[in-house]
Amino acid sequence: MEQSEASPSSRAVAPQPLTSKQANYALGIFLLAYVLSFVDRQILALMVDPIREDLGLSDIQIGLLQGFAFAILYAVMGVPFGMLADRISRKKVIAAGVVFWSFATAMCGVARSFAMLFVARIGVGVGEAALSPAAHSFLSSAFPREKLGRTMAIYNLGVTGGTGMALIIGGAVVQLIASSGNVHLPVLGELRSWQTAFLAVAAPGALVALLVAATREPPRHVNAETGKHAAPLAEVFRFLWTNRRTFLSIYLSAGMFGIYGYSLAGWYPALMQRSFGLTAGEAGTALGVCYAVLGSLGMIAGGVLADRLAKKGYFDSNLRVIAWAGAAVALPATLTPLMPDPALLLALLAPSLFLFYMFFGCSIAAVQLASPPSMRGTNSAIYLMINSFIGLSIGSVAAPLTNEWLFDGKQLGPALAVVAAVGCVSAALLAFWGLKPFGRLTERQAALIAQ
Repeated sequence: MEQSEASPSSRAVAPQPLTSKQANYALGIFLLAYVLSFVDRQILALMVDPIREDLGLSDIQIGLLQGFAFAILYAVMGVPFGMLADRISRKKVIAAGVVFWSFATAMCGVARSFAMLFVARIGVGVGEAALSPAAHSFLSSAFPREKLGRTMAIYNLGVTGGTGMALIIGGAVVQLIASSGNVHLPVLGELRSWQTAFLAVAAPGALVALLVAATREPPRHVNAETGKHAAPLAEVFRFLWTNRRTFLSIYLSAGMFGIYGYSLAGWYPALMQRSFGLTAGEAGTALGVCYAVLGSLGMIAGGVLADRLAKKGYFDSNLRVIAWAGAAVALPATLTPLMPDPALLLALLAPSLFLFYMFFGCSIAAVQLASPPSMRGTNSAIYLMINSFIGLSIGSVAAPLTNEWLFDGKQLGPALAVVAAVGCVSAALLAFWGLKPFGRLTERQAALIAQ
């Protein structure tokens, strides 16, 4: 009786599904926002030595700024933002997040101590925590299941595109500003080149927030079992516990991949500058092109492969691709930082990035496809929280700590090789472990949505 009374009202107010043009516009704008987020979080990697010298920091403190400071609330705040995205306008959540992290990035540019920079990096993490849970939920409502692997792969080009842009454009900005000396601004006074670089990359945030606000909110799927748009957090945890092998496989494989990925992004610029004498601009351009081209191609290839397997009836297609990628990338990823010159390093880095990034869109899609629609935003946030605690927090300090413990602080390349081997092999094994239960759960969720 309650359902029949609610149904006419629901039909009367329910928004129409997005057209293909509207859905693709939203995908493009969210991709732009994701690119900006990675530019703002990754540009610090190009300025490791100037920041370290100006503020008198160690490599471990730099690693904390790159990872832990960003991740400490990025991980925690993702859950309430994900719950919020399951209840209110997702585009408003995203737009507010863009404004906040851009402001915090600008605050990095006026920091004059480790403590000030640490707090500003926390702010960047808080703002960016709003983006992906809401975007994942939005896109899962805007695109059909059989296109979700490709859709998430395109959205997650923000990772490779943003990292590449941070390295290429950020490297050029750092070089340009460094060559022109310190900058004097009203109120702020004299700024170092690395501080000015933070202010420069924070500037586009306001425009991107306006573009996000111009997207159209898609209708939400109603949970076929409960009839609700959003599930209480306790219900989400019960669902995750019941299906713990599936979600531990997804969460932990992504986390172990993250240890490798964040150590690569955070420390390869320093490796190339210290080992081969490259400038920040030279290292940034070389690495940025690899990220932007090979990483992006790998991201798309992983999503396309997963979608093709899904069309052939493989409900475990996304996790299957993750397992294959982990097994394939382990050897080249381990050998890359051991190469004796930059040409050989880049020659091995190219296939490493291609194979590594095949996992990313598939991992996001796996979470969405295994979750009821009423839990997608919250579960996406939980996934990102675990990924941040494992991948970002550990990955950013794993290389300098391994260097200190195993190589007396003198062998960054071998330390990166150890991190790559452990991260990639573990990710592959964890993904293989969850294949069967993931396939069964995804099939069951698809049947419920089709009702």
